[in-house]
Amino acid sequence: MVNFEITLTDNQKIFPVNAEKLEKDAGLILEYALKNKKILADSALNGYDIADKTISVDVLLTKNEEIEELNSSYRGKDKPTDVLSFALFADSEDQDVMIQDEIPLGEVIISVETAKSQADANQIELEEEIRFLLCHGILHLLGFTHPDEESLELLIDIQNEILLAIK
Repeated sequence: MVNFEITLTDNQKIFPVNAEKLEKDAGLILEYALKNKKILADSALNGYDIADKTISVDVLLTKNEEIEELNSSYRGKDKPTDVLSFALFADSEDQDVMIQDEIPLGEVIISVETAKSQADANQIELEEEIRFLLCHGILHLLGFTHPDEESLELLIDIQNEILLAIK
């Protein structure tokens, strides 16, 4: 059986976030994605025996200032963004990142400030927007990308499928 290890750090204190629920949601997102044969087949984990492995993900909740620094350093964009993903496993040239029975997928960083602005603009709850961004980030950690509008639409379809299933 696959195990999940989610580490959540909340570096922002502007908006209260239910960290325990968010960690649980991350586990449910991963569980659904890895049990779904189509999603698994399209992921970076395709072809790996993940039974009895621990899949780990780090989640960082932060402010616009911090995510803007990361966005500038790693993407050359001097502005805040809603979510960044740093895929350790999917972006590795070889799978040397596997440590014994653990597969570290990487880190998802979410700006809670930007998520709040987007939630307000879309007239949804902050928690719903953060779940959407978390799912998006986790899919990136699994190797999904969206270099064009068509692939972004496919990724959003997968996100919506997962989020509906774990409600």
